Amino acid sequence: MVKMNDMMKAILKDENGEESNLQLDNILTKIVNKTKKIKDCIIYDQNDTLEEEKINFNRIIQFVGDWTGYEVSCNELRFERKSIPQSQFEVLASRLSDMLSQKFNGKEIVVYILLCDNEIELRFHTHRENERLWLDKDLNKYDNPILCWV
Repeated sequence: MVKMNDMMKAILKDENGEESNLQLDNILTKIVNKTKKIKDCIIYDQNDTLEEEKINFNRIIQFVGDWTGYEVSCNELRFERKSIPQSQFEVLASRLSDMLSQKFNGKEIVVYILLCDNEIELRFHTHRENERLWLDKDLNKYDNPILCWV
């Protein structure tokens, strides 16, 4: 299910019908291939250097609050605004969620797309029944256009 704030709705309403982007497939494949399970979290490891036994989870949880906070802080990717057509934002979010869910045995993945200046910020985390989502349900309280795929 897709949720978005009014700013993102206005941007997507004004889209000029850009065609599907072949680069989108490459982006999705790269993200999924570089994502692995650490503890019970789905983590993007760009350089394949993270080792679970070397991570101080107690300290991290004290800082970020919960596993959702840990995941979403690790899983922040930024792209140039022009690299992904805005008409593909929903496709990106839904496909990434599906592909990660498939790779990690059906885990439900929440994907966020935020627009910040000339960048697209992509974040994701596992949906946990006993933890909050990363952002508030009222996406209109934020100053940036946001799309959330739950």
